[in-house]
Amino acid sequence: MDRIPENMFFRLFARKLSGNASAEELEQLEEILKQHPELQFFYNELIKPAQPHEGDLERAEQSYVADVMNMQLRGVWDNDNLLPPKRSQPGRGKIYRLVLAAAVAIVLVGGFALLKATAKKSTPHTSNETATTKGSKSTVKLPDGTVVMLNANSRLQYDENFNKMSRREVVLEGEAYFDVAHNEERPFIIHTKNADVTVLGTVFNVKTLQSGYFETALIKGKVAVHLKNRSKGDFVLTPGQKLMVGDKNDSDEIAGENKLSPVRIDTITLLDSLVVETSWTKNQLVFADKPLVEIAQELEQVFGVKIIFRSDKAKQARYNGAFSDVDLDEILKILDMSKPINYYREKNSIIIE
Repeated sequence: MDRIPENMFFRLFARKLSGNASAEELEQLEEILKQHPELQFFYNELIKPAQPHEGDLERAEQSYVADVMNMQLRGVWDNDNLLPPKRSQPGRGKIYRLVLAAAVAIVLVGGFALLKATAKKSTPHTSNETATTKGSKSTVKLPDGTVVMLNANSRLQYDENFNKMSRREVVLEGEAYFDVAHNEERPFIIHTKNADVTVLGTVFNVKTLQSGYFETALIKGKVAVHLKNRSKGDFVLTPGQKLMVGDKNDSDEIAGENKLSPVRIDTITLLDSLVVETSWTKNQLVFADKPLVEIAQELEQVFGVKIIFRSDKAKQARYNGAFSDVDLDEILKILDMSKPINYYREKNSIIIE
């Protein structure tokens, strides 16, 4: 869909929500919904009332859109320069990129400095550990009430005196979904190999790979991200945004001082009504215009197999799809039906030619 009617939809809806829409503008909004039924999803989500149960992660994912719209109504929306860039995607189909995130990269002059000061420069001492292997997940409830869902092949560590310290600090390797218990006096800090994430109470996803790739996607609340070894590495994310460092497909070591990986601010991706970045927490695999090489990485994690490419061309083939409660063979068959893949099995490996 063209950007013009999509942008017009959000502008008109903002005026309706604030009570300032004229009769003509309301008619325009209704006409856009008729001509572009795919926008009906956003409309339905934005008019839903807030839910009182903060622990309901399903509703949290649905309500973050309304939270961001409220930010737009406070004056941020009219400044087009603050909107994140929206890239065109081949074969976009049903993928809808949210354009409601308030800022491309916000550096908080005063408040962020206080949050940043709470983070230790060195990795804290850890004595408690929860780890998952390939093909497994685990849910951990920390002493402060924070709930952490660990994805496959991930590790979470924290101090035995975690609940008695002025800062709640954990160390993460891999990927995890956090629902942090609110406590303004005790910031929650996640240390990863190349970034620290500081929060007071929020819902978000963090992914860190051995290659140096880092990603955090914010569903609800606010997080401050400090990228290590960078002179300009401080960011604050608002609901609907995700920050990415590096390339998921880069197998090299983290770039050194003179070759820092690029930093990108983007918006969370939806495929139909599913939030792609957190779909794994519901045992779903969702691919939105994703290259096969990245899909292979996820399949390796979930099913504990090794996928070997013997064709660079095959790596770049892109797919859309949502899978729930299906096995690896079925996923491969469905992908093959969408866009042919020449593959076969050798013991516990999948060979793609």
